[in-house]
Amino acid sequence: MKEPKIDIDAVGGVDLERLGRSLLLHGERVGDGRYHVTGGEHDHWVDLYTTSHPRCDCGDHLWREQMCKHILAALLREGHDRVVDALGRLFRQVQPEVKRRTERATRAA
Repeated sequence: MKEPKIDIDAVGGVDLERLGRSLLLHGERVGDGRYHVTGGEHDHWVDLYTTSHPRCDCGDHLWREQMCKHILAALLREGHDRVVDALGRLFRQVQPEVKRRTERATRAA
């Protein structure tokens, strides 16, 4: 597999909050490492490999120079190891809250 031209370390790694939001998006592969990402307020285009193009056309990426949820959605669909590994951290982070809510619902029933 080609390595994406996204430097995950340069942006501080995978942001778990953005990763969680990326799970609500749909990424349709439209070429080698290119995705049309839908499911948010606007559609976006992501290019993971070509250095001469913006990686994503959203403001979060272009103006803030952050790895946005659209890039994360595309990297997940590519099966990028670092992003897939971050899913485990995300689920461990939310697991205690899910357990608390389940226990409260059980007691209320």
